[in-house]
Amino acid sequence: MDRFQDLPHDIALQCFIRVPFNQFHSMRSVCKEWKTRVDLPELLRLRKSTGKAQSLVVLSQAQVNPAGKKKCLDAPVYRLVVLETETGSWSEIPCLPEFSNGLPLFCGMVAVGSNLVVMGGYGPGTWDCRNSVFIFDFLSSTWRRGADMPGGPVSFFGCAGDGDRTVFVAGGHDLEKNALKSVWAYDLTKDNWTQLPDMAKERDECECLFYCGKLHVLNGYSTNMQGQFHQSIEVFDTSARKWSERNGALSETTCTPKIYVEGTDKKLYTCHANDVVVLKDDTWQFVARLPAKVTNMSYLVSFQGHLMLIGTPKYGEPSNAYKMDLNERVWLKVHVPVEYSGHVESGCCLIT
Repeated sequence: MDRFQDLPHDIALQCFIRVPFNQFHSMRSVCKEWKTRVDLPELLRLRKSTGKAQSLVVLSQAQVNPAGKKKCLDAPVYRLVVLETETGSWSEIPCLPEFSNGLPLFCGMVAVGSNLVVMGGYGPGTWDCRNSVFIFDFLSSTWRRGADMPGGPVSFFGCAGDGDRTVFVAGGHDLEKNALKSVWAYDLTKDNWTQLPDMAKERDECECLFYCGKLHVLNGYSTNMQGQFHQSIEVFDTSARKWSERNGALSETTCTPKIYVEGTDKKLYTCHANDVVVLKDDTWQFVARLPAKVTNMSYLVSFQGHLMLIGTPKYGEPSNAYKMDLNERVWLKVHVPVEYSGHVESGCCLIT
């Protein structure tokens, strides 16, 4: 250890960038000097620029039958799992504080830097609506409590992050089932919430996407139109602090929100019918057919020039996972151990 501490700063960083993410917490505990170096923003920038950073897919996933059968429990208990995209290794994140009996149902999940932010949801077993915020730091492998979501408990809101330090929460409904127009921004560094100007429309069960440097809030439905989704988008310019409406292919949907994902090529992808499509010149263009064993899509995510797809042949069956190089456009099956084949409720991707 003493010899390592005597290394020049640049050489020490070259050593640190090669360490797997799941060893960061051990390195931080060695000494103050190592903790300081692991926590440097420069470390993550260098890992990314040298291709040493790891892409992690984090999923809210139901536990499977403890007997090992490929079947979820009768009363699903959700937990957070991590899939390392390069190695195909699966692992589980420690339980949230205050939630030893499972992850809150229908909670919001957003990746911000090397942190995972988990917000709201319903208490497992109690079904009480929460406005709590918990942050998991992948560098220290620890949870901390963030400032509660303001305005009281809200359900089925949309959420997205700018990838740097801000989480956006839009719409949803309150305890009286009233659809909301409100939008809030959470600064992870300052641990505080700021209210943004209201949207023009109420949007329960909306979807949020931070795309091209702006917050997009898609579809949803109003209080008096329960479950009847309208096809519309409002876009918030964070610099001008103004909303605008957008029409076109992005707002086209069926009766429920879709999963949209911005690729590392800065293009927007989603699934339509049995195809993966990409948005070009405000039209959806074909990319690839879905794998035969994913007719019920659960989650789509992008990482380092790839897409990863998780879904099932039929509802209630074990999950399958596939990844595709966007240049080759060929699906490769990802091994899913039985214990990680449960239903996926939501997910996000972060770089460490």
